[in-house]
Amino acid sequence: MRNRFILLASMALLAAGAANASAQKLAVFADKSFKPALEEIAPIFAERTGFEVQLSLGSSDALAERIIRAAVPPDVFFPASETAMQLVMEKGLVDVALKRNVLLMPAAEPTEEGVEPEPQYTSAAVLANAANRLQAMAYVEFLTSDEARAAFARQGFALP
Repeated sequence: MRNRFILLASMALLAAGAANASAQKLAVFADKSFKPALEEIAPIFAERTGFEVQLSLGSSDALAERIIRAAVPPDVFFPASETAMQLVMEKGLVDVALKRNVLLMPAAEPTEEGVEPEPQYTSAAVLANAANRLQAMAYVEFLTSDEARAAFARQGFALP
């Protein structure tokens, strides 16, 4: 009888956890220029993980300032500008080990005749105090998946 009670209690906890996981949201601050691609891939990520992607879109610099001032930071930061990422990194708010290059930025003008500048990338990163750390890690990796890359390519973004 006792084992049956433990089994039923365990099943109830698992069911509650699964229901709770499907209702959880992953907070992503992203540059507004990525909106169409991110909206396309969000349902795919949600289907695979049970986490709904809650996008907060805006200019990269404004989002960086919001992260710096936030009492509760988002889980993922995906700016279009490496300058905005650097600003957040300088404040120690990015887990640099969980930062991934996602898109190739438009080529800069050559600085010297015949010398091509190094390619510049935009990256996405898990924030140091992300509430949903594992899911944020999965999301950042998902941004480099074939499905996400195809969505970005359809929107005209260059891929690394």
